[in-house]
Amino acid sequence: MEEDVSIQTIAINHSKCDERECLTDSCEAIEEHRKEVMRFSEIHFFSNVYSAAFLPNGDAQKQRDTVFHESLNDLKGRVTLDHPDILIPSKYRHEAPWQPAQKYLSLLACYKSPTGKLSCVLKCVYTIFKLLFVGAAGDTILDGRTDDSSVPGADDLLPVLIYVIIHANPPHIISTIEFINNFTPQYITGQDSYMLMQFTGAVEFIKTMLHNQ
Repeated sequence: MEEDVSIQTIAINHSKCDERECLTDSCEAIEEHRKEVMRFSEIHFFSNVYSAAFLPNGDAQKQRDTVFHESLNDLKGRVTLDHPDILIPSKYRHEAPWQPAQKYLSLLACYKSPTGKLSCVLKCVYTIFKLLFVGAAGDTILDGRTDDSSVPGADDLLPVLIYVIIHANPPHIISTIEFINNFTPQYITGQDSYMLMQFTGAVEFIKTMLHNQ
């Protein structure tokens, strides 16, 4: 309770609201400023404890991530759009190799807060969905169809997401997922939770690919 009051007081000082009007939960302006204060507090906190929070198991965890990263480098050259483990349908290949989605994964290392890393992951997945929709919609229009075939689903997303993760190959991807799950579960709900689940599932599938090769 004391923490909430302190955050609210800071937010009031940085907003244009009258303090007497803002000391209620119904003030939208103060809620937005509260979120901003929480975000900056999180960034500041994790900047100070990042190494211990991100790699709590030290060298052993770092070595695990390095082995996975190097394995993906070897796998990258063999994983094409026609790879038998993913078999991406032709109607979704127009935007390959989905560079905008890969770009978000390349930014993961720039963030030290769990919500910052989560934002990169979610933007990656949402971007793929948008690109899949654009590609499929184009094929549907060219074929003269007006059905729901232009709407990509989870089965369409996963192969492309696997491809994007392998080719982007961001460092410490396993630790990144653990970091997000350890420190942001209360923030992840609804569609964002579903997207994170898809991303985690893609990484698990890649582990299976590496194990079976």
